[in-house]
Amino acid sequence: MSFLFRLSHATVFVLVVFSQCALFEPKLSTVPDPLVREEVMNEEQKNATKVLKQKVVVLKNEVTSQKKTNELTSQSIKISKSKISKHSSVSALLREKEKLSLLKDDSTNAKRYLDEAQGSDLEKSKEETRLLVWIQKEKEDIAYLSMKESMLSESIAELELVRAEIAVKFQESQGKTPKDEDFIKKQTFEAQYGDRKTETRRRTAEWERIKNEAQKLPKVNIEDTLDDTK
Repeated sequence: MSFLFRLSHATVFVLVVFSQCALFEPKLSTVPDPLVREEVMNEEQKNATKVLKQKVVVLKNEVTSQKKTNELTSQSIKISKSKISKHSSVSALLREKEKLSLLKDDSTNAKRYLDEAQGSDLEKSKEETRLLVWIQKEKEDIAYLSMKESMLSESIAELELVRAEIAVKFQESQGKTPKDEDFIKKQTFEAQYGDRKTETRRRTAEWERIKNEAQKLPKVNIEDTLDDTK
């Protein structure tokens, strides 16, 4: 099994696992805006609503930024794999030229082609190491994004729980009771927040596990992958 095939297989597996997590994440229930009336809010609820809205905005920006980072990493991995293939092809060509020079008793060119082929092999080896680091980074970044998305979902669920508390007060002020079919119940949003909190803990633990189990790799500058001279 080739070096690139093994890496591709592992990468696809990780991507599938985490994409499925995102794909099947349950949609959050929300409280209708007309029921969240400022006149029934106490100061604690006003402050909680403001703080949680700000937290949601920050997390949305972090998720957007991390998605961009993950796209850049994915593209860099494609470039790295292409460079490895290129070095292999160049090395193979140079060794064939070396053989031809030897047949012609042209030792000078044979030596030159050999040196260039060895140089290409060295660059290939360096790029293979950089690729391993890129792939490890991608695994960690995918898990990190998954965790951040869950934190965002949890924060929205917490905000909706506060809004549900406000909605209950407003509904009661209008003479409604939990027996009414359209009554917004706090318990629904408590359960939703509890589920989202549990999921965040799980994804955080998964991110920590992936970091802690990361293969020990040599210190390299992965940005060299994007250097056309290497």
